[in-house]
Amino acid sequence: MEKQPAAAPPTIFGVLWRAGRAWGQRPRLTVLTIIALLVQQLFHTAFALSLKLIIDNVLAGTNDPPLSFIITGLLLAFVIVVGAILGGEWVNAQASAHIVNQVRHQLYQQLQRLSASFFVQTRLGDILSRFSTDLKTLEAGYTQAFLNSVLTVISLGINLPLLFYLDWRLALVTVALLPVVIILTQSLVPRSVAANYAFKASEAELVNTVQETVRAQQVIKTFNLEPLLTTRFEEKLAELRVLTVRTRLAIALVGKTSSLVVLLIQLLITVLGADLAFRGVITAGSLVAFITILGSVTKDIYEFAKKVVPTLIEAAGGIWRIEELLSAPVQVVDVVDAAALPPLSREIVFDQVTFSYTGEKKNLNQLNLTIVAGQSVAFVGSSGSGKSTVLSLLMRFYEPDVGQITFDGLDICQATLHSLRQQMSAVFQENFLFNSTIRENIRLGKLSATDEAVEAAARAAEIHDLIASLPDGYNTQVGESGGRLSGGQRQRLAIARAILSEPAILLLDEATSALDPGTEAAINEMVAQLAQGRTVIAVTHRLASAQQADQIFVMHDGQLREQGTHEALLARQGIYYDLWQKQSGFEVSKDGRQARVEAARLRHIDLFADLDEVTLEQIAPQFRSEYFEAGQTVFNQGDQGDKFYLVVRGQVEVLTIGVEGEEHWLELLEDGDHFGEMSLLQDKPRNATIRTMLACLFLTLTREQFLQLVTRLPQIAPALEKRIAQSTLNLQAWQQVPE
Repeated sequence: MEKQPAAAPPTIFGVLWRAGRAWGQRPRLTVLTIIALLVQQLFHTAFALSLKLIIDNVLAGTNDPPLSFIITGLLLAFVIVVGAILGGEWVNAQASAHIVNQVRHQLYQQLQRLSASFFVQTRLGDILSRFSTDLKTLEAGYTQAFLNSVLTVISLGINLPLLFYLDWRLALVTVALLPVVIILTQSLVPRSVAANYAFKASEAELVNTVQETVRAQQVIKTFNLEPLLTTRFEEKLAELRVLTVRTRLAIALVGKTSSLVVLLIQLLITVLGADLAFRGVITAGSLVAFITILGSVTKDIYEFAKKVVPTLIEAAGGIWRIEELLSAPVQVVDVVDAAALPPLSREIVFDQVTFSYTGEKKNLNQLNLTIVAGQSVAFVGSSGSGKSTVLSLLMRFYEPDVGQITFDGLDICQATLHSLRQQMSAVFQENFLFNSTIRENIRLGKLSATDEAVEAAARAAEIHDLIASLPDGYNTQVGESGGRLSGGQRQRLAIARAILSEPAILLLDEATSALDPGTEAAINEMVAQLAQGRTVIAVTHRLASAQQADQIFVMHDGQLREQGTHEALLARQGIYYDLWQKQSGFEVSKDGRQARVEAARLRHIDLFADLDEVTLEQIAPQFRSEYFEAGQTVFNQGDQGDKFYLVVRGQVEVLTIGVEGEEHWLELLEDGDHFGEMSLLQDKPRNATIRTMLACLFLTLTREQFLQLVTRLPQIAPALEKRIAQSTLNLQAWQQVPE
């Protein structure tokens, strides 16, 4: 489906007007350019007039004015025009660089202003195409096409009066027919611009497809999707081919129609002029000069119709898309009278905060809570409970739909973004590192920091010794997205960056969820030391990382359901207690690749809930550890089921694959969840695909092992029948999930 533009496209005159404004911002270069164009056009006109003098002199047998004088003048003029052409090209290059860089700067600045919601809704290929193909067509329209248009105007301004001077009759015919070119061109342009916009949108879609193919190679190879995706790509190519033909024909029609009218004008003038010269009304020299000057005029008009107008049409499509980005609404901005937010001294309050990303489901619903300054607090809950949304609103990536968030009673939406974020620093689950040195990545926390301060931050993050051991030390390149470093090393660099900024409020968003237990424990201990004198707000699904917090907020379905200390929440035996029981009962090796489960923990799995302690003691040792890296497929829909999986650490997503290979997301499973029980209960293929989102450690039980247990322990049979019925209901519910 073609993307529909948000506003009307600019006409070719709109493009010229925009180009004129851009040139007007550089008056010196503009004046020099016009002078260069004027000199070139005056030479062409002078050359045509010299033909009249030469021919009339030859035919009349006179030498007035002297032929040598005319030829000398032409040679001198030629030298001047060569200098004007070369100088004009240099000026044009300067102006083009300035104009295009200004647009690049505007686009880049707009990307910095745009809110988080824009980047969630807009594909990367659509953004990048603005900086590449669209900007290239804009440059062509603002430079070559604009200058050729100016040259055409200069040509008409100089040559039309001369045509009347040479013969008013032929000049009137010329002037009467020239508007036909403009009328035809203008009538054909809108359709051409719309076709060109659709072409560019389809081209951007193709870029997105290639990007997704590159990023999804594991999925493609896992599901043997190469034939399907090749077919889809060929369909997009076919659509692009149709749009290419339509666009090129529409643009060519504009140029060809206009050039045919120009050719008709030349033909009529030649016929009429020949008749006037034959009857002695005008001299042969005047006719040659008239046709030569007319040739210059019509050549400029022909070039305008044949080359400039198509370029302007393509530029209009590119400008249209660029202006769409530049005019995209910025959701989070400083209000007119925004004031600097004083340093937090008492409390952060969420007062009746309601928020939705899509306007449909409420991600937070009437949230009320207080975070005391200087405390360490944690938000916990299952995936989708709203805990990360709290941090997004706190940092004003988004703003509440209802309610307010206050710092010491002041609404943060009434404060400047800079003063709010200046008090904060954050460490995320995936921390982006720029493809630069370790030193420069840490220094991003405080650009004015000295090398000594950078190293002090690295020491505090307990990564200095590792950096010092590298051949290039702090000048080591981290690679694209920090790919040359391990996950734990990237997290420590991110923490060092946060430490360097000296934040009053430290935000941690699943900062240790992707790390092995040994690294996680070390970083949790380090964060606890850094928390002294700071307000620390952590979001985590792993309760072990939250139990030392001064206050724990338990989120569920966008609401605050429980709050208190770890001990108080366990005593309450509510949601937090259930989450703790689900995540407890495992013994994990320091490297996070081996685990054991306690027999009592198995009772919290539906499949084993009705079994006695002796039976559970027999089942627990049967589980074996399996480790998967992030992004791996555990099994595919349609595979033969052979194992039951218990998630010890990590996150997996549950997907179903449609008939055309499309993925449908069902749910997210985390620490303590389980899946694959149907393979133990029924001899049926897998009804979903499981893919790891983080590095995962599983405990698995094979179907053969379980069937042996069933044979030896007949008391399991009633539980099996109950679990089969429940699993069937779950499968039916999954299959009814709307697309």
